[in-house]
Amino acid sequence: MLNMFLRINDKLLHFLACLVITLTVGELCAVTAGVTKEAADWMYKKNCKVGSGWDWLDILADAAGIAVGSVLRRIVFTY
Repeated sequence: MLNMFLRINDKLLHFLACLVITLTVGELCAVTAGVTKEAADWMYKKNCKVGSGWDWLDILADAAGIAVGSVLRRIVFTY
């Protein structure tokens, strides 16, 4: 049960991080941050044999945060 809660919490953190990054500095920076984080997880697991490794659900949570942030950014900061 705790493991499932921590997994959901991790996805929420990915969503919120990309949402905030998108709102503050833009979509490209958020995409870069999300992919870099997953690449670091993958390398850490590959080299040190610990960690979560690459997780497509994390990428999906990042993409959702970027999408919501992008819409909010367009609504609030109309250019």
